[in-house]
Amino acid sequence: MSEVRLPAPVPAIELSRETFRARDEPGSFYLEDEGEGAFLFWYRCPCGCGAKGALFVGKNLKPNGQPSWEWNGSRSAPTLRPSVNHVGHWHGWLTDGAWHQ
Repeated sequence: MSEVRLPAPVPAIELSRETFRARDEPGSFYLEDEGEGAFLFWYRCPCGCGAKGALFVGKNLKPNGQPSWEWNGSRSAPTLRPSVNHVGHWHGWLTDGAWHQ
């Protein structure tokens, strides 16, 4: 699969776990609390392909021990660092509540 380009930023909208599983909403996400400030950040690829991914994130920290991302702690305007690479398909950033390339 070749890398997809977004024509415009895609809003990152938090959904409940049940709604996230039931709907194919590009750029949507939900958080699973892993304890001690760590979360699994489940997301739908912002390109609209329907693919799901999960990132290990920390609230205002970057967890150690596995690939992980720092999350600003905001559910309404999340930012992740570093960039998100949905390998071989899409690569970009989640900044201030929108997915960008």
